[in-house]
Amino acid sequence: MDIYISQLDETQKILKIIKKYNVGLEVVQFASPYILDDKDMYLQTYKDEIKDIYGKTNISIHGPYADLSVGSRDRDIVKVTKKRLNEGYSIAKELGAKKIVYHNGYTPNTYTKEEWLNNAITFWNDFLADKDDNIDIHIENTMEEDYLFIKELVDNVNHKNFSVCLDIGHVNVFSNISVNEWLEGLGDRIKHFHIHNNYGSKDSHSSIESGNINIIELIKYINKNLKNSSISLEIVDTNELINSLEILKKNGLL
Repeated sequence: MDIYISQLDETQKILKIIKKYNVGLEVVQFASPYILDDKDMYLQTYKDEIKDIYGKTNISIHGPYADLSVGSRDRDIVKVTKKRLNEGYSIAKELGAKKIVYHNGYTPNTYTKEEWLNNAITFWNDFLADKDDNIDIHIENTMEEDYLFIKELVDNVNHKNFSVCLDIGHVNVFSNISVNEWLEGLGDRIKHFHIHNNYGSKDSHSSIESGNINIIELIKYINKNLKNSSISLEIVDTNELINSLEILKKNGLL
């Protein structure tokens, strides 16, 4: 199982962790619209920053998501959404990434599920029409209350590289069913995980031991039942990230 860490701190701090623990890098900078507005300059600068590991470690990209909606009924919003998601995809290509994560982006009670889902299926089939098989595309749950929405989306989008990124922290805060039910319901549709912990009231992106999710048992389950999937530790505090890696190492999971 490939393990990544999400870059939520300065590049030099993250590079030291990658080298020490031999993990992959999930790049989040290019999810920002401010960076995408001048992406060529930032991309070259970033390549220079990560030159010590470039081509030597697995890379994943967190795609753009701010104010975007793949299920919108507004054609202009759909155009902007497609433009930004394509920019994220081109960044993934430039960095030689193996995967890119996009938010599903559905906000409960803003659309009927049927309308939004139909629009989203149309969007993704159109978006993927010119994409090759070199980059896996993972759709991440955010505020969804259950797994059925994403399950139907993945089942109705015709592309073998289109799968689920299960964010367990988001499930713990926003869903009315358990992480275990999401695991069982989505099964091998899940190819990537965002791993962080919380106590169910706030999406705090805390250490794997700072919350009410038993993450060690979860990763053991993933190792046993979803061997072709990968995980990314999406932990905000760098010291908590290092502590989490040490815990995984101590449990023979790193």
